[in-house]
Amino acid sequence: MSLLKLLKKFLFIQNFATSFVANIPPYLEFTLSKYSAIKKSMYITAHDKTNGSYIEFGVFTGSSFNFAMKVNKKLNKLLGTNECNFVGFDSFQGFGDVSKSDKHPRFNDEVFSVDEKKILKNIKKNSENQKYRIVKGFFDETLKKKPHDYEIEKARVVMIDCDLKDSALLALNFVKNTLQIGTIIIFDDFIFYKGDESKGEYAAFEEFKKENPNIKFRHAFDYGYGSKAFIVSKI
Repeated sequence: MSLLKLLKKFLFIQNFATSFVANIPPYLEFTLSKYSAIKKSMYITAHDKTNGSYIEFGVFTGSSFNFAMKVNKKLNKLLGTNECNFVGFDSFQGFGDVSKSDKHPRFNDEVFSVDEKKILKNIKKNSENQKYRIVKGFFDETLKKKPHDYEIEKARVVMIDCDLKDSALLALNFVKNTLQIGTIIIFDDFIFYKGDESKGEYAAFEEFKKENPNIKFRHAFDYGYGSKAFIVSKI
């Protein structure tokens, strides 16, 4: 009996499958897809010998930051040591002052405030002796400094997970001079704000590209619920 005939005859199979998938929490699917995106980015850059820092804007619970360090250690064994330090930026207190244009019902301090001490302790535990640094504070203050102040010379992978246009644009302008051919930039919240092209990470990226026409990007891959990754193809 073919699979199609089987499904037509025994409807309980499709009922079970749809119930199973429907019950998987979207946040879990999103997180797993983010892990996959980080793994792809770390592999591609390791394969192409794109040396530099993994930079994350929006550390939150440290889940993706820890994952990036774990992946790097595995890739070093597989492909040889690819020098990489890890730098994460977050206030751990949410967003602070949010402009009217960046307002969103899901992006608020209540959701994104976390236990900083607990997060930092867990990151240290997961670092496995790799070089990392967590910069605490709101972006409009911490990103006034230059990348080299945080021991960042070149960017290998940049994770933009700060949701808002203002924050994402600050992050992009901060890393601008560290970008190199082969740098991968991941936008974790690229599609939200009901697709409004003037808001969120999408709007920040469009503005950044317009202001920096000398930097060319190539679409790398999609993941999750509307997230995207791009690779610097020309400077």
